[in-house]
Amino acid sequence: MATGLATGTLLSGFSTSQAFALGFDFEGTYSQTSSSTADILLESITVGDQIIDEFSYVTSAEIVYNDAYTGGNTGAASADTGDDATGGARAEDATAADVVANLSTNNINHIIDTEDKGRFEIDLNFSEAIKTLFIWERGMNSDLGIQAVGAGGELLGNRLDITRDMWFSTGFKIDTSEIEKAQSVGSLGIKIADLGVQGGEVSTLRFFSQSGFNGPDWKFVGTTAKVPEPTLLLGLGLLGGAMAWQKRTKVA
Repeated sequence: MATGLATGTLLSGFSTSQAFALGFDFEGTYSQTSSSTADILLESITVGDQIIDEFSYVTSAEIVYNDAYTGGNTGAASADTGDDATGGARAEDATAADVVANLSTNNINHIIDTEDKGRFEIDLNFSEAIKTLFIWERGMNSDLGIQAVGAGGELLGNRLDITRDMWFSTGFKIDTSEIEKAQSVGSLGIKIADLGVQGGEVSTLRFFSQSGFNGPDWKFVGTTAKVPEPTLLLGLGLLGGAMAWQKRTKVA
């Protein structure tokens, strides 16, 4: 994982730890080279008092369905990067390789951009079974669906729709080539066990959007690490609430 700490500005994104039935807040530490248009590299994630700095990334993808791109604002999921970001892919008519290019890095400015009324279903595979998922959404104004997938391609457990009111603010913004100005980034942590998967881990996940989801623009990484139980997260948030507000992200 590239760190960029020597030349970048260190960012620490934090919101008061809260918990609900599905999903939890987390603190991310990032190195930012210059601005919301450039590389924003994930360094580590803190959940409660646990620091996670080893992540699992997508190694392959299967586009089950994606609205066809015929020009303009047609299509659904496309690959996009920050205006000044390095690496990654930009493609309106995204292939599986384009999706992998943007979801196999720790650069938060490598994303999958979705048109507002677009519909897609994409299966994303990891090289190892993950226990926890960390997701970011540019704009904090869209929904995103997730469900585990079995070895034979069958859907497992429960479908989770992350609704737009569930995102926690990271305190920073990103600006990619498909938009005119920077937008706020939200985040949410998901325990695979909360998707109703036996054993609490999985190596393939299906991400999806439909017309009413308002076009989620997203990025995620996985980890094999377990995270504290939601009741513990809530207790830590209540205990350290005052300090949490002092640690919100500062963007250079």
